[in-house]
Amino acid sequence: MRRAIVATVWNEEARLPEFFASLERQTVRADVIVVTDGGSKDRTVELLRDFAARTSLPFRWAAVPGNRSRGRNEAIRLADADVIAVTDVSLLEPTWFERIVAPIERGDADVVAGWYELLVGTPRERAIGLLTQWSQDQVRPERFLASSRSIAFTRQIWTQVGGYPEAYAGNEDTIFDLAVERLRPRKAFVPEAVVRWRPAGSIRQVYRQYRKYAVGDGQAGIFLFSETRYAAHYAVYSGAVLLLLAGIFWWPLWVLLLVGISLYLAFRIRKVIWAGLWPLVPYALLVVVVWDLSRMVGYAVGRIDRLRKGREHFGF
Repeated sequence: MRRAIVATVWNEEARLPEFFASLERQTVRADVIVVTDGGSKDRTVELLRDFAARTSLPFRWAAVPGNRSRGRNEAIRLADADVIAVTDVSLLEPTWFERIVAPIERGDADVVAGWYELLVGTPRERAIGLLTQWSQDQVRPERFLASSRSIAFTRQIWTQVGGYPEAYAGNEDTIFDLAVERLRPRKAFVPEAVVRWRPAGSIRQVYRQYRKYAVGDGQAGIFLFSETRYAAHYAVYSGAVLLLLAGIFWWPLWVLLLVGISLYLAFRIRKVIWAGLWPLVPYALLVVVVWDLSRMVGYAVGRIDRLRKGREHFGF
């Protein structure tokens, strides 16, 4: 059984050294490691070339201009492996590969979801990570859709779903996961297979990153799916606007609005409070509002694009 690690990169010169080091620390060696570059403008290609020349790992790389779906698909083709472990430029725990492929090697699963933890350098980055990443106590393993920073699957599964959807630039792993779900594969959740990743580092990055994801979800027409929560966001903010307007005619509704906003925001920033990051509460509140707006704006843009181009264009 041939096993591979694949990843795709774009302008990652700052993070590649730690990624390479974590590949070399894996307790079990992959039969092949393939990294594709999507057209980097920094020193990423130079670093890939240098690592390929000096490492003892079975490492290869290729230039594959385009989005992450195209890069991942080509990396999987080049790997020509039976078991594919997918990640991105993050820090892999030494046992990550060993643990994430184990259920497939035992014949217990076709798809394995790993886990990911925050890798942060500042309190603000930690606050953003806590606000935008699910924690394990929020996960229902039977419904969890794995991020492609920590997932493994058989080549057969990848072939059956037609690979990662190349029409999508931001939310391709969600679309891939949902297509896999339709096959009703044997699934495993291995939270010990950990990848450490860096969240967005600023409010501007939060807006740009999650707007991009939401555009893809709008293009795919994902609205009522519980894990995306678009219906809840639109309902909450629409309700707030209605109460604000209705309060012009009956002011007690403004009190209700104020209480509702307070409860909503307190719930949304609860993990920041539990972490004791009290000085960052105002910052966290701003992150929540910007994050919500990015998702609603992005989804609307994606939905309009879907209506303009037609469902057939996106194939979902």
